[in-house]
Amino acid sequence: MKVYRQKITQINFCLLLLLSFCLPLSTSAVSVTALLIMVCWLIEGGFREKLQEIVASPICLAVLVYVGVLLVGLCWSDSLQEGLEAIRKQWKILLVPILLTAIRWERRWWYVTAFVAGVTATMLLISFDFFHLLQVVGLSTLDLHFNTDLVQLSYAPMLAFTIYLLLHQLLWSEVKGLPWWCLSIFTVLLVVNMFITKGRAGYAAFFVLMALLIFQYYRRNVLKALLLVMVMFPLLFFTAYHFSPVFQARMAAIQQNLQTFKENPDTSVGLRLHYWIVSLEIIKKSRWIGVGTGDFPRAYIEMNNTLSPGIAPTNNPHNQYVFATAQLGLLGLLGLLGLLVAHFYQAARMIDGLERVRIAFPLFFMVIMCFESYLNLSGTGFLFSLLSAILFKNAPRHLEGVPL
Repeated sequence: MKVYRQKITQINFCLLLLLSFCLPLSTSAVSVTALLIMVCWLIEGGFREKLQEIVASPICLAVLVYVGVLLVGLCWSDSLQEGLEAIRKQWKILLVPILLTAIRWERRWWYVTAFVAGVTATMLLISFDFFHLLQVVGLSTLDLHFNTDLVQLSYAPMLAFTIYLLLHQLLWSEVKGLPWWCLSIFTVLLVVNMFITKGRAGYAAFFVLMALLIFQYYRRNVLKALLLVMVMFPLLFFTAYHFSPVFQARMAAIQQNLQTFKENPDTSVGLRLHYWIVSLEIIKKSRWIGVGTGDFPRAYIEMNNTLSPGIAPTNNPHNQYVFATAQLGLLGLLGLLGLLVAHFYQAARMIDGLERVRIAFPLFFMVIMCFESYLNLSGTGFLFSLLSAILFKNAPRHLEGVPL
């Protein structure tokens, strides 16, 4: 029996590596792999130990509260079917307890490395597509079933966090000599790729994480860190703006969309602002408990028909905070914030060399959720679950104090 369980554990380890690698590449592959991980987790057994670990984890408890709030929201939902469908979409977040108890603490960097490898593969595909090299070898994004515009919605934030991880290793790991230089060159390539992607949430996450990294490195000299941020960021922005036509176009679009918002809100930025305005009107009508789980699309259509019938409605306000508050009011917002607070709380209690990354992770999601309902998207929803499990798993007692 023990040998049998060890084999299942090894299979799950390989599946977790595959999940990590596929995160930036394929939502279908990630979904199938996640289901296989759940099956192996159930077959593996050991539920008493797993339950003890789940109950002892503030992250897992916060996830259960977050989903519990959605369940409570069914009580005043107008459509039980729509409410249950909205909850079903949260299965990615509910993976946190399963992944936390499935991963092997001593092999955390294996999972992280697999994720970085997946980001690298995505970077190559996007770069080849950007420079029209796929056609040279007789391929296209259609042949690869790879929609670069769609992928970059999740890929750009993942890329920003990957750059932070690599820079963290360059600054604080024991890598020296040739490997350090190779890792540095690779990181520079990722930074260059950052500015040929189209994800504006990725840009925001990148600059925030770089600022955090500088303040973490110069934590004993805040003034020096502040001066570096004030000097380096305008130079980086200026360089990217003048050498990347994609970044320049995205920044110019923001300026133009804001200038023409009143006359023409039907633009990329304009629609997001419009979604937020209409959603805020929904919130004003039911600020404490919201419209109910799954009822946001119906409530939005009703409010939109009153305020702006000429603009097509949406089922996503492209802001996780607005979405949570409109759907479940202050209760929903507190449930969402509780997820982030639990990560910060746990980060303050774990000192093993990854404490800086544990602070960066919830901050990263705080930023990107301002631009999209990223917990609802497949790629970033799975990213939240996977990295929460990897970063916040406590060491087994016999491995406590073992260096990373």
